[in-house]
Amino acid sequence: MTTKDSDMFTALGASSLLASLPPRQGFGDATLIRLAPGAIDLGGGNPATGLLPTELYRDASAAFFSGDDFPRALRYSPAPGLPALRAAIAEREGVEAERVLVTNGGAHGLALVALGTLDRGDVIVVDDPVYPLFLRVLDLVGASVVGVPVGADGLDVDALAARLRAGLRPKALFTVPTFHNPSGGTLSAQKADALVDLAEKYGFTIIADDPYREIAFPGTVVPRRARLRESPQVVSVGTFSKTLGPGLRLGWLVVPPALAEHYVRLRNRLDGQSSAVLQEIVTRILSDARFGPALRTAGEGYAEKAGALVEALRTEFGDDVDVDAPQGGFFAWARLRGDLDFAQLFEAAQDAGVTYQRGEWFSATGERPFRGHARLSFSEPEVHELREGVSRLAQAWRALRAR
Repeated sequence: MTTKDSDMFTALGASSLLASLPPRQGFGDATLIRLAPGAIDLGGGNPATGLLPTELYRDASAAFFSGDDFPRALRYSPAPGLPALRAAIAEREGVEAERVLVTNGGAHGLALVALGTLDRGDVIVVDDPVYPLFLRVLDLVGASVVGVPVGADGLDVDALAARLRAGLRPKALFTVPTFHNPSGGTLSAQKADALVDLAEKYGFTIIADDPYREIAFPGTVVPRRARLRESPQVVSVGTFSKTLGPGLRLGWLVVPPALAEHYVRLRNRLDGQSSAVLQEIVTRILSDARFGPALRTAGEGYAEKAGALVEALRTEFGDDVDVDAPQGGFFAWARLRGDLDFAQLFEAAQDAGVTYQRGEWFSATGERPFRGHARLSFSEPEVHELREGVSRLAQAWRALRAR
């Protein structure tokens, strides 16, 4: 911030936090994305609306709005969430309902956990590559970030253990354990147990952000990882954004029993509640016998899209691409080979009518820049758009290599 900017914030009476928040750079910076008419967006994280259970929405909403409970939902509601929804979430999570706090989406949950766990200057370990928007949440508390690599089976627990033995003492650790964003890896039950062992030994909190767990492809079994639910060293963050749509803005936390009331107090000092109307509707959707089959149908649809994307990448790039076939979630993490300027490739691809998320934007600390990597989303585009998008990317890549 320049002296002039600092003087302006002081004159306007802004807090140091408000004045210090940096603008988005890289991931999430809309000024870097050029979506002209006809362009194909392989960079977003939206679910496909055609794979959302919209009929369940209509039926649940009709039943709720025509019932006697509707007027009561227009009043203030309890800060932890409506008891029926908390119970429904708790049953799906395998925990006590008292540990569940309903939130206004996953990002809200992450902000609550950051405020409830970290103080300025605390060290937090994060996935590397990392979900970049979590780093922006950390701007609220001023934590110091340490990256630990993530692979096909999730966080590298052995690398973490080595850092801890060497003296690293984090207050918390952040990871996306299932169908990791961006790499797609899933933490095994064995590695989850080892991670919890480390948390209990060294006294740090695991923040497990799990938005993609229910987007599993046919034949994929998500590890149970019971200790991630049972250990008091774990706070888990969930959301309905990927299964019911981000426009819903509902999610949840599962917190240790000893901290549940303290999180309610924190929530009461911020927004206070989530929409009771939306909670009532979602409670009805979760109890609908069609919801489970709808999730499986969505998984089948996303699996078809992922297969088309990976097939197109391997067809267009051959041995010049490294990409694992996703087993769930919304993204493929591809590495393109070649001695070229990948920032220039990003711009050339947009000129050709396709955009994506550059791998460099997912670096936790800037020390592992992920040169040549790209996060490619298959969730929202149609199969033919995925193939065409990869074709446009390959055309731009070949043109740069030919120079």
